[in-house]
Amino acid sequence: MELKFVFLIILAFVSTVYLVTLFFKFSPLQAVLKGCLLPLILAVYIFGTDRVLLPIVLALVFGWLGDIFLLKISDDRFFKLGLGSFLAGHLCFIAAMYNFAQPFNFPILFICIAAAAVLGFFMFRFVQPNEKMRIPVIAYEIIIMFMAVSAIQIFVNQGSYFGIFVLAGSLCFVLSDTILAFDTFRKKTNIGHFVVMLTYILAQLFIILGFSYTGYLSTL
Repeated sequence: MELKFVFLIILAFVSTVYLVTLFFKFSPLQAVLKGCLLPLILAVYIFGTDRVLLPIVLALVFGWLGDIFLLKISDDRFFKLGLGSFLAGHLCFIAAMYNFAQPFNFPILFICIAAAAVLGFFMFRFVQPNEKMRIPVIAYEIIIMFMAVSAIQIFVNQGSYFGIFVLAGSLCFVLSDTILAFDTFRKKTNIGHFVVMLTYILAQLFIILGFSYTGYLSTL
């Protein structure tokens, strides 16, 4: 069996156990299991592609740092460090997407930017961050929307599993981060953290599965 599938099986097991602990509010194992998620996804990527892209590796490393910082999400300092780490990770994903998103389809690009601006406005009003966090949240929203727009361009240009997975992962990120922000600034829901982590794991996994196809694309 290829190592990629071995790590996928381990990831599926660890993710399932972790999500179960979240759903049933069982905390002793959560920190350890959460710290294992991104290293396993990184292993799936490295052993699943013929062409390892440094920005993707860095994005996963920054994502792992964000996971660690957000273990103390109630502390503003760690929340900001986590937000900064995820912001850096999204910038790395955007850097990896840039070449594959070209040539830009400008009509679709303009429509997506307009839609992203409207969606971002309503997300901001929905989340309602406190005054101290408004600027960081706006900056984060802009970056994640830019990543989603880049993913749409990849889907338009590349199609295939590459475009489908990258787009699905980007949309999962938008959903995950919106729910996380709502839980943080507005009202904690009973299953909020569970849904955040489920969509977050899918987001990271879908994007790296999409980029696993770039090695094959480069040989065509």
